Amino acid sequence: MKRKLILVSKITVVTFVICCAYNNFFTKGMLTGIYINQNYHYTPNRVEIPYAPDTLTLLKNNQFFSNYWGIGSYEIFYTLGGTEIELTYNYRYGKAGYRTSIKRINFGMPKIILDIDRDHYYEKLE
Repeated sequence: MKRKLILVSKITVVTFVICCAYNNFFTKGMLTGIYINQNYHYTPNRVEIPYAPDTLTLLKNNQFFSNYWGIGSYEIFYTLGGTEIELTYNYRYGKAGYRTSIKRINFGMPKIILDIDRDHYYEKLE
């Protein structure tokens, strides 16, 4: 009986680790593509994120473009909490950047989180 309990515990831990890794860690190839701005219909409180329909395209050469940020570059970072992305772009006062996390909720498509409290994110299209 004790062996079965230990085996079930090990399987549970391994399954949990695999699920966390799948939902929080991404390779560059998994992230390139087109993202659509979602859940942006609320009173804005951050100037650096879009509150209107927008499409963000991440290219393989670490470049991106969107209607809101224009043309810029991105860099992928790996932390203990998962994958993060930093978008760097030009605006009228010089260079600016926005760094945020990337998550997959309930095994869905990757989401670039813009405001986690209001469930505001860019969701990747197929």
